[in-house]
Amino acid sequence: GPVAEATPLLPVETDTPTPEPTATFTPTPMPGTALAIGQPARVIAPNGVNMRAEPVTTADLVRYLPSRLKVTIVDGPIDGEGYRWWKLDDAEGNVGWAVENDGETDLLSPQMGEPEPVDRSPRIGERVLVTMSSGGQLSVRETPGTDANLVTRVNPGEEFTITGGPQESGGYIWFQIRSDDGATEGWAAESDGTERWLSPLE
Repeated sequence: GPVAEATPLLPVETDTPTPEPTATFTPTPMPGTALAIGQPARVIAPNGVNMRAEPVTTADLVRYLPSRLKVTIVDGPIDGEGYRWWKLDDAEGNVGWAVENDGETDLLSPQMGEPEPVDRSPRIGERVLVTMSSGGQLSVRETPGTDANLVTRVNPGEEFTITGGPQESGGYIWFQIRSDDGATEGWAAESDGTERWLSPLE
């Protein structure tokens, strides 16, 4: 019957070489030990690093990645012009290439370390640190806008969770923040355009 006829085919299929075994020979480094596709990395260049459209120094600049920013490696490495390039995703809609080392200094690190404030817009659900120049306090208001009722003022170093936003009002981008104990809740501006006031911790 058909069952008997199908049986001889089984050993033949297992003998058919497949490209799968080659993948097992690619060692996957432990997270945090080496830069690898699919793993997070942190920009550790003191002055940040340029993200480019292609893995060459003359390629169009996609954006500047500030120091301490967390990125995800999506491709690479590619060696060119004496540099080792990795393709990065900044989770803000930008993907591009950056060099691992400039010849003297490591610019990217697989070691994430403790969460720290980074210079980008926060997202809902994220922890943020209030980062203002010493002496400054951040106003928290009932609704987005500089003319909205003041709820309280918070100090640099305080942590909150983003619960809403972004909303634009009066030239500022506002996010709703909430303290862990729920005592402080309201809207705060993320920056004044030069200094970031709400920095995501990652």
